[in-house]
This record gives sequence, structure tokens and C-alpha cells, in this order.
Amino acid sequence: MRSKFVWLLFWIPLLFFAEEESSSQSYWDFHPIHLGFNGLRNGRASINSGDDGHLYFRKNDIFLNMLVPMSRTTYLFPRFDWVGFTLDWNQNPKFNETHFYYAQFGLLFYSNALEDWRWIARAEYNLDWEHFNRPAQYGLFSGLLWGKHKLDNRWHYHIGAMATIGMEATVVYPIIGFDYAFTPRWNLEAVFPVVYTLRYKIDEHWRIALNGRPLKERFRVGAQEPQPRSVFCYTSFGTELNLHYEKLLRLEAEIYIGYNMGGNFYIKNQQGKNALYTDLEGAPYAGLSFDYGF
Repeated sequence: MRSKFVWLLFWIPLLFFAEEESSSQSYWDFHPIHLGFNGLRNGRASINSGDDGHLYFRKNDIFLNMLVPMSRTTYLFPRFDWVGFTLDWNQNPKFNETHFYYAQFGLLFYSNALEDWRWIARAEYNLDWEHFNRPAQYGLFSGLLWGKHKLDNRWHYHIGAMATIGMEATVVYPIIGFDYAFTPRWNLEAVFPVVYTLRYKIDEHWRIALNGRPLKERFRVGAQEPQPRSVFCYTSFGTELNLHYEKLLRLEAEIYIGYNMGGNFYIKNQQGKNALYTDLEGAPYAGLSFDYGF
């Protein structure tokens, strides 16, 4: 599955909505309610050059979101996700649990009210599906502020910041990068740590891309484990070939296949201390996404 930040790019069809002049059209003609899913399967990755077994990761996400216009240039997107993932290290010395589930509540603000600027602000809160009564231990908050400025018809630069707070850690990253349109069909976008893509537009509906896919999950296990309430973090990065279909405001679908370049995995105790760090080797992966508007 693509990084969670990629769904922010859903704002693109709104340009059509903002420019619509006909008073005869209903709000519902723009299909403001969207239902979809994402799925990713990552092959077995060796740990520490194969000496400490292997790790398998997969993730599924079912989501529901809605377009709520505040003005012709500013919109809100409330969103709910149900996420399940499997992380299985066959020689894990700290915990035996392999299947994890959480609910994600999100709100995105989008605006192009400022000339030559597009701004996105997003807040998300994740909570373990099985530990709703322990939000202090099992909750994870993330926030993002992302601006894109038009330099000319081909160049944009990107600035901002993102942060994650909870589960015994606070992580802050800058957002910085650019995008460049070589031609009306070819586009390069490199924005750390959100999007890395070289896209080719085949026609009105289809495009193909070479993408970089960052992937990160932080979670806490239950109390009935060898190391109770351990906190773990899985981080990796892959490169993929991606085929995308879009029917404006109605349907989006993509399928991709790639190779994960590896990454790292750590486990800490419930206080976030005494970390066990491991390195992951590479592995193939594949996934698909589907988004339908009502």
C-alpha cells in the first residue's frame, strides 16, 4: 500500500469542482462520499543477513471519506479508516502477536484561496481496535501542514512539516521538495518524505508511474506477551511500477508491483526503553487500491 500521505492527493479533482459554474448541478453530482480500500503484500524479508529469521508484512485498509465544501476554494474531508496489518517475525523474542487492528479518524483541510498556493492541513488519530479504553497507551496522533507554491507553469516547490506523537515517541519531519512538468504528459514529483514519482499520462483516464513508496507502522502489543505492551516500529522503502485509472470524481483504481529495498524494525518495552534493533533485507511486494464515489 502507498504511504498514508498519498491519499492527500485526492484534492486534484476538486479543481474541477471549484471551477464549475452551472447552478443547475447538484452537490451530489460531484459524488462527495467515497468508499474504498487499499491492500499491500510484502514478501518475506530476511533479518540481519538471514541469521535471525525473516519478517513478513501485509496491510489492508477500508476507508470512508466525504467532501464538505466551505467555499469555492476551501474544503474539508472527514475520513474514517479501519486498518488491519500482519507483522510476523518468525524468531521474535519479545512478543508472539502477529495480527493488529486499529481505527483511524482523520480530518483534512484543503485550500487554494491564496494566489499560486495550495495548502493542505491534516490531523489523524489512530486507536487500537482492541484497546479503546486505553487511549493514552494505544493512541497515536499525527499532523501535517503542506504547502505547494507555483513558480511558473512547469515548476512548483513544496514546504511544510509533519509529526507523529504517541506510543512513547515523538517524531517530526520537514516537508520539502519540488515537482516539474517536462511536458503535458510527463511529470516528476519529489517531496520528502511524502511522494516520489515519475508519471506518464497515457490518456484522459490512464497513467503509469515509477514510484517510491515509504511505509511505516508503529504499534503496541497486548499485555499477555513475553514482554507485555511492547512498542514496535516497522520502516521500509520500496520502488514500484504503478498503473492508475481515474474517472474524475467517480472512480480511482491502481495496481502496482515493486521491490522493497529493506529498512529497519525495532522493539521497545512499554516505557519505550531497552530497544532491540534489527535490519531488514529486500523483498518483492504488490498491492492495489480502489476508490468509488457516490
